[in-house]
Amino acid sequence: MRLDLREIINIPGKSIAFEYAPPIEEIEFVSVARVCPGASVKGSVRNSAGVLLLTAELQADLECICARCLDEFPKHLNQHIESVLAEEVQDEGNTDIYLLEGDYVDLDEVILTAFVLNMEQRFLCHEDCKGLCDKCGKNLNEGPCDCRAEIDPRLAVLGQLLEN
Repeated sequence: MRLDLREIINIPGKSIAFEYAPPIEEIEFVSVARVCPGASVKGSVRNSAGVLLLTAELQADLECICARCLDEFPKHLNQHIESVLAEEVQDEGNTDIYLLEGDYVDLDEVILTAFVLNMEQRFLCHEDCKGLCDKCGKNLNEGPCDCRAEIDPRLAVLGQLLEN
């Protein structure tokens, strides 16, 4: 979505609001099974002493994959986005500065880039998730498995003493 900034680009103190549904359903992550339809962004671009500041809130519902037990679970995502818009970039290393296209900004570029850069690499269904048994693969959140714990070979001699 292109946002027209002609109204505020040369008037310090002026701002323009926006609200739309970003196309984030197309983005793929290893830790996300799917992005549910209905994501929304609300924000504004404000001319602050000649500097254009974009602030926005991204709301999305995700179906995530737990990094420990591999179960899918729902997660509501709320991302705060802040970026500077400029006609030319003077600091190439700053990823929070986006170029204007004339008097317009490509909101999709700003929002999707921020979404990807701020996305967590791993999700847990809950903090104390026990994960999967590394031998049989049973989900340990559902109860213990029938696997016997292996004895450390360095302690096997002590195990023999205990059997006697």
